Amino acid sequence: MKKTAVLFLAAMAVLTFLSRALDSVTVTRVETGYGKQGIVSYVIEGTGEFSAGRSVYITLPENMLIGEILKRPGQKVQAGDTILLLQMERLADERESLSLELEKAKLLLKQEKLSGISVPRVTEETLAMQQVAAAQRALEAGKEDLAEAQEDYLVSTADLEHGYVQKKNRTREEVKEENKRAMKSARRAYEAAQLSRDAAVKKAEREVEDRQKKLDKLEGREDAPEEDLERAQLELERAEEDLEDIRDEQDLEVEEKRAAMYAAEETYEDVDYGEETAREELLKAYEDAVKAEEDKLKSAGDRVKELEESLYQSMERLENAKISEAGVLAEEAARREISRLRQESMKLDIRQIEKKLEKTDALIAGQGRVEAAVDGILADLGLKEGDRTQAGSQVRLAVGSLNLIARIDKDKSDLLRQGTTMRVKITGQPGDVEAEVESVDQTTGTDTAQVTAVMPDGMGNLGGSASFTVYMESDAYPLVIPIEALREDNTGFFCLAAEPKKTILGEELIAVRINLEVLEKSSTQAAVSGPVAQDARLITISDKAVREGERVRVVDK
Repeated sequence: MKKTAVLFLAAMAVLTFLSRALDSVTVTRVETGYGKQGIVSYVIEGTGEFSAGRSVYITLPENMLIGEILKRPGQKVQAGDTILLLQMERLADERESLSLELEKAKLLLKQEKLSGISVPRVTEETLAMQQVAAAQRALEAGKEDLAEAQEDYLVSTADLEHGYVQKKNRTREEVKEENKRAMKSARRAYEAAQLSRDAAVKKAEREVEDRQKKLDKLEGREDAPEEDLERAQLELERAEEDLEDIRDEQDLEVEEKRAAMYAAEETYEDVDYGEETAREELLKAYEDAVKAEEDKLKSAGDRVKELEESLYQSMERLENAKISEAGVLAEEAARREISRLRQESMKLDIRQIEKKLEKTDALIAGQGRVEAAVDGILADLGLKEGDRTQAGSQVRLAVGSLNLIARIDKDKSDLLRQGTTMRVKITGQPGDVEAEVESVDQTTGTDTAQVTAVMPDGMGNLGGSASFTVYMESDAYPLVIPIEALREDNTGFFCLAAEPKKTILGEELIAVRINLEVLEKSSTQAAVSGPVAQDARLITISDKAVREGERVRVVDK
């Protein structure tokens, strides 16, 4: 009996060992992580290309031949640099043609003024048609003026902005040196005023002395005429009055120069105040200049609106005239009005020819040089040597900072806002630079969004490429778990925790489900809400699929 018991216990031990060995092989192996208080971090990466941020266009004259191209797209140019040369022979031909055209137009205008041609009965409808035609011509001319005004505005504002930035970025030492020069100048002006006062007063005093001597000499003569004595006395009094006036005027001038000198000395001593005052004055001057350019552009725009309204009114009169033939009684007045309208149209023609001639003369004087109006990068040319320019041919300059244009997934684009900082690695250049997101366009009709970022001045190459990285963080959350621990089924989000449980074989780890609410998540982390203990071992990785209630074995990473 004792022998049987021993054999039984031995068999049980062997079976337990075998069970444990088999269990170690079949039980799912898992790695775990922990939830903690923290933040959700994001990393957005991508690539993009550099494009012009702002453009200035140089309009080329029509029907010209390109002689030589000196600058290529992508090259930096400064204001005044020659971009290309036009053929001088073609310019000369164009000038001759325009001159003949101008003379012809002037003769036709003169003929119209002197013409006494009797016209057939002019109806109100005919007059209205002429008015519509004249209004259309005037509107076309107004739109051309507006286009020129817009071009001038871009060039002027770019130049003003460049000058403002340069002046604004002056160092403190430069400001102080400028204040020092101003102080020395004010001191010299004060000293010069003193010298001028002394000289003027001395001269006036000598004049009084001379007049006094003259009077004394006359009074010493017994036969001196009374008239001469009165005249000498009057001259002396006038000289004395002049002396007092000169003293007052010169003293006032000296005091003004002294006050200016003291003010300049104070400005020099208080460089911070002087610098701030100078910056304020510089900003105001810049804003006033930009406002003046805006007013010019607005004036041209308002003129176009007026001409559009005039055309609309002319067309209304035309429609009314088709209904009524009341123009018979105004035949002569209509004839004169038609002539006037023709003359106005001819004047517009002459004006356009003269403008073309002026531009052609300027090009001839400059030996056919087409120059950059502002500092920038040559963006588009679209021409080669020997090409003939067409109507609307332009040279485009990229001015100011370049833009980085990139495309990212739409779901990531929701994280970006205007002003978001990105780290940009320019292809072929060491290090990286910071750029700010300008806009995010999600209306592309695809699953991607377009991101536009503004590069720092001088950074990037037009048409070149770069990679970027954006690091972002959420607010702090009470519970953040590894993204690998987050699971989802048809009932919602959850995680599995490896929790100990006593069994007949001893204490074992069981996969326990914990339901969660996702507050925010990234590619690496998730902020959640749920009954997750601080020391809960959350299953992140397993060697095979693991389900709720299964036994698991935790292994080290």
